[in-house]
Amino acid sequence: MPMQRTGRFYCQTSMKISTAALLPAFILPILFLSSCTTRDIFRSPYTNQQNSYHVMPLLSDEKKTANYLTASATLGGSNDYLTDEVYIFQGKWHVSHQFGSRIQGYFGLHGSAGLYDISSNAYSTNDYDPATGQPIEFNGPKGNKFTGSFGSTAGLAVVIPLGNRAEWRVFGVESSIGREWGDYYKARRSLPDSVIDIADRRNTHLTLGGFTEWVFKPRNPDIRFGYQLAIGSSLHRLRNDVNGFYNFTPFYINNTFHFTVRRTTGIIRFAAGNYFGAVQTGFSYRL
Repeated sequence: MPMQRTGRFYCQTSMKISTAALLPAFILPILFLSSCTTRDIFRSPYTNQQNSYHVMPLLSDEKKTANYLTASATLGGSNDYLTDEVYIFQGKWHVSHQFGSRIQGYFGLHGSAGLYDISSNAYSTNDYDPATGQPIEFNGPKGNKFTGSFGSTAGLAVVIPLGNRAEWRVFGVESSIGREWGDYYKARRSLPDSVIDIADRRNTHLTLGGFTEWVFKPRNPDIRFGYQLAIGSSLHRLRNDVNGFYNFTPFYINNTFHFTVRRTTGIIRFAAGNYFGAVQTGFSYRL
């Protein structure tokens, strides 16, 4: 009979969110319950990677349509307790346009490439074969695995001016689609449900979320800065077909700070999600 993960003892009162994912994103709510043992969670990083920040002109700008090129790097962790390291570089083009007097929107194309480093301790050994009582040992894929993705993003926001020195994008909707490929995707597909908790075997990732943003304009017309909070999730749920009691929907919470001087915008984004945490830095240039 196939070996299955049994005999786990779960602490119902303990909570789970890594400090590395929690503190940078300024998240205080408890996001999900934890167990006394580690889990083996192999999810795609692109639920959190695809919806990076998109610069848009202000209502007060003379130019209502603008094209941007963006380059960024992401350093983060995934899996239980963020034991797997993630390094991803992203290139992006997007166009932003103002519709009427209060609506802004954007559409863009993005491509990513990087490494997902599966930890040598990625597979827990505290589960037992119910037939023999011996610990289950699984020698799964480990080490650096190439990962890549390409896709598109789109969004709309309702904007109101706050006097002469600020604008508030009160509520925006953002969506993305991405197609993943590479060694890490192949590794996830090879993992049997009987010896892990979750493996995302999809290579097409759809997300939908919302955001709010404040942009401030000092007296110098060449400078502006702001902050955006975005919350969203994947449109599919991950589950284990063998251990069906455990499943979840990947979500993201992004806190982005940006600073613009003339045509160039510097960006730092603190990203958090279930079994994911990262920091992304980059620059956007208005063409």
